[in-house]
Amino acid sequence: MAWSLMIAPVLMLVLFFRNRELIRNPHVGANFSQTIKVFAVMYLFWNIIGALGYSWLAILPILACLAILVADRQVKKRAGV
Repeated sequence: MAWSLMIAPVLMLVLFFRNRELIRNPHVGANFSQTIKVFAVMYLFWNIIGALGYSWLAILPILACLAILVADRQVKKRAGV
């Protein structure tokens, strides 16, 4: 189960960057940005626990979650939303 918690944020990061136009245009993808941020925070929480108790490999998904949260703001700022 721990591996799925560590792989999912990396896959979400790929999904995030492949669908940047949904974040730039809130009329088309109104809920995409909100949904991906909620999942990023959720996985961030569990991966911090995983990094402390299971493996330091969980640092990579933690960085992926943080990248999603920071990049979302940057993409929206560039789009003027």
